[in-house]
Amino acid sequence: MTRIILFSSLAMLQLAAMAQADTVFLKAFGGAFFEEASEVIQREGGGYTIVGTTGSNESGSTDVFVASFDEELNCQWSRNYGNADADWGLSIVEDFSGNFLVTGYTLGDNTTSYDMMAMKLDAQGELMWRHTYGGSDWDFAHKIMAHPLGGFLICGRTYSNGNGDQDGTVLHIDGQGILLSQWFMGGTAKDAAADILRLDDGWAVGGYQTIDDKSVATIWKFDTMGNPQWERMLNDTNGFNRELTALTSANGYVYATGQVYSDAGTKSFEYRIPLDNSTEFEVVETQTFEFIYRDCVALNDKIVFVGSKIDNAIEVGRVVRKHSDLYFTGVFEFTGQYRAKFNSVIWNEDALVMCGSFQPTASGNPQAVLLKYTSSILNEVNSEPETAPCFSVGIDELTMPVAGDKGLLYSSTGQLVCDNYEWNTRSSDHPIASGIYFFVGKGRRAYAVYID
Repeated sequence: MTRIILFSSLAMLQLAAMAQADTVFLKAFGGAFFEEASEVIQREGGGYTIVGTTGSNESGSTDVFVASFDEELNCQWSRNYGNADADWGLSIVEDFSGNFLVTGYTLGDNTTSYDMMAMKLDAQGELMWRHTYGGSDWDFAHKIMAHPLGGFLICGRTYSNGNGDQDGTVLHIDGQGILLSQWFMGGTAKDAAADILRLDDGWAVGGYQTIDDKSVATIWKFDTMGNPQWERMLNDTNGFNRELTALTSANGYVYATGQVYSDAGTKSFEYRIPLDNSTEFEVVETQTFEFIYRDCVALNDKIVFVGSKIDNAIEVGRVVRKHSDLYFTGVFEFTGQYRAKFNSVIWNEDALVMCGSFQPTASGNPQAVLLKYTSSILNEVNSEPETAPCFSVGIDELTMPVAGDKGLLYSSTGQLVCDNYEWNTRSSDHPIASGIYFFVGKGRRAYAVYID
């Protein structure tokens, strides 16, 4: 059974920002293979939209998926985007007209190397345009945000351009996806930009650079016009590798989180830095288990960090709440029987919403998961994710299976129904109900079949 448990060092303190009655919405969705949700946003008109990656398509590779939900996480629409090769969706933002800008990376747009990818969708997910950016080598986009002066900023990493082996980079594109400017961060070794944060007087980029064969978490601050203002390297006092993964800001501070890698395992760190770069305050968490923070968000005087922990070979979705001084106030965890993790979080006065992936068993298929709670205190909730009928599974209608072929049979929502289904047999031959299913046989392709 899936369990969500909240612990607190202060006798289960209330989340002051959440005054509504206790409500938990927990949805999992996907197709025949794997799905993972990378980022969730709240739309201006209400509801939520997520972006992620799906392996449940007809080409046997990966596609970008985008899905929209109402306030109670009921699915409104879902669409897949991609070509015959690999496409990954990592970040999404809504523009002032209610359209969506999505970014990630792609392989196969007339090239043999990965390129950064951006596409614009209307409010119902219809593709308006799609562009790629990069050179002769690999290029990856990680995050997108609106530029303070118009257009959008995309951060990522490039092997094609810059100063060395791999560099962090930021692209400025206009509303039609035309590249206007590009910045590079790092030296002659391996460097990357993982997150980008809008500030009142500009923007900040977080990532890492390699110095003396060690990864050093780094924040680069730019003014509104894109002029560099300061750079802060967050060195590890023990000489371990550090990579920054996420940024947020509140009350005149930038907060950063990421990973510390050592022979003893993976831990997480948090930094609080004033916007004038004057001082810093650091917390390196030490636990008996490995854990990773992938995102963070601030609300009033609280910060929430989300990711996962690994304990006894089981990965558990983990959410930690702290005061603005990084003093611990509580944690809750979400797990199935095998793996779960959170990649993105948003927080407002009404709710905390997270997305990621959920794998109930070692042999099961990872599914995208979306969790929303409005609880003032979340003591312990025992809940299985509700399977949401919200996924577009690719169908190959050209090469059909033949009688006698055996394979896996999935419901229209991606749940395994039969692990030894023989193609073109009736429902009376199997303990399943009549209806539309997806058959996965040779070549790991999904075929729609109506069983009567």
